[in-house]
Amino acid sequence: MTVDYSVYLVTDSTMIPEGCTFLGQVEQAVANGATLVQLREKSMSTRDFIAQAEKVHAICKAKRVPLIINDRVDVALAIDAEGVHVGQDDMPAPLVRRLIGNDKILGVTCSTVEETEQVAKEAVADYVGLGTVYPTKTKSDVTDPHGTGPLGIRKMLKVLQEHNRDGAKPPIRSVAIGGINHSNAAQVMYQCRVGANTDNEEAIDGVAVVSCIMASKDAGKATRELQQLVTAPAPWLATASSEVETSNNYVGAVRDKSPLVHHLTNNVVKNFSANVTLAVGASPIMSELKGDFGDLAAAPYAACVVNMGTPDPDTLAMFAAAIGAYNNARKHVVFDPVGCGATSARLAAAAKIVNSGVVSVIKGNPGEVWALSTLGANYQASSKTVTSKGVDFDGAMSDDDRRELALTVAREFRCICVVTGAHTCIADADHAVIVDKGHPMMGQVTGSGCSLGSVIGAHLAVADLTAPSAFAAVVSAIERYGDAGTAAGAGAPGPGSFVPRFIDELARQK
Repeated sequence: MTVDYSVYLVTDSTMIPEGCTFLGQVEQAVANGATLVQLREKSMSTRDFIAQAEKVHAICKAKRVPLIINDRVDVALAIDAEGVHVGQDDMPAPLVRRLIGNDKILGVTCSTVEETEQVAKEAVADYVGLGTVYPTKTKSDVTDPHGTGPLGIRKMLKVLQEHNRDGAKPPIRSVAIGGINHSNAAQVMYQCRVGANTDNEEAIDGVAVVSCIMASKDAGKATRELQQLVTAPAPWLATASSEVETSNNYVGAVRDKSPLVHHLTNNVVKNFSANVTLAVGASPIMSELKGDFGDLAAAPYAACVVNMGTPDPDTLAMFAAAIGAYNNARKHVVFDPVGCGATSARLAAAAKIVNSGVVSVIKGNPGEVWALSTLGANYQASSKTVTSKGVDFDGAMSDDDRRELALTVAREFRCICVVTGAHTCIADADHAVIVDKGHPMMGQVTGSGCSLGSVIGAHLAVADLTAPSAFAAVVSAIERYGDAGTAAGAGAPGPGSFVPRFIDELARQK
């Protein structure tokens, strides 16, 4: 049986809005793009569950949409439903398969790598529900109340990738579940994949949702909109960049468009970052008011720069809100994971940020970028480590190692990765380039690395979301920044006089 898992509706009879009915919500959903329905009833008697299931099954069969019964093998057999879904505490999957036969769909919930490995070993499930991705109110008995995020989903997908490579075993498909709705479904589809731009990429096949359809006053419209978000081509870095685009004059475009660069950054660098942004011809704003984010992201030319600074729960929530707003507006986000290699707490904070949405660029020194790489699905501990001293990189790195690190992170996080230093490496999933520009005095000025993010943001704001344009914009920003540093350092006796000279050099560029 060929199954479309793209919009997987899980029912909940407790959240039907006033004026609607349970069966009406299901009927509207399957008529408008729901591709699979899971009937979940935790408190119904067996007799009532069977009666409800027969009604739902009739609706689904009319639209050729498979009906999956949650947990209850007996109910599924009683109404001849198309399949069963079981959790980790329910009947073991091999036993369920023996009871329902080989022609029915069997799904299993997996919340950890170990659970996914067990399902792959058993090789009896047709699909797995991976999650929870984000915190959810529809299930209280979850392994991680805070959600695994795309980072956790990718680690489980890595297991499925290895299983599905074996042609002797039936493939196992997957859906992401937990806290997914219209505001993040496209991001989840984009982020939840491993092996990007390779022949053996493993990606989720769809999203499982509950409240965004069942609780909607217009379930049909909600389903149509979700189907569009899930199946439309991803807007972020959507086209592979086989070569660097060189035709666009991003320096001139920034001066012509004066894009908005929204900074969420630490207090130490706000003034310097604002002055650098103004010098390159862009317009800085430092708003941390969540109510501003949607309007700022809606500006014709805008980008957001997220500098991790000193994260706390409120700050992390603010970062997530900003990333969500710019994702929904289809605008670029630059993430600077300051000091994430210094402590485990800062690395955990960085993980929450990259889990909260799509970032177009990750920019950091080798210690910071290497620390992020350890979060990846493909990371394997080795003797090759990169150390940090506070927010600074503590050591040296060859150009080849910079390229390898930048490519690894770009592929893992589906972004452009910038590894800063005397030799700055810029990479996307396909290739990497080294920019050898700048002046040693730049390393003696507080905020010189942070304000590079400002210039990258300004250039990205006038670029589109395709990989060639975004990559070229980032390279252009780094070359521009390095050229200004070289010119300023040549005439500056020390870092005190370097700063105003540097800003003047940025302002002179055409």
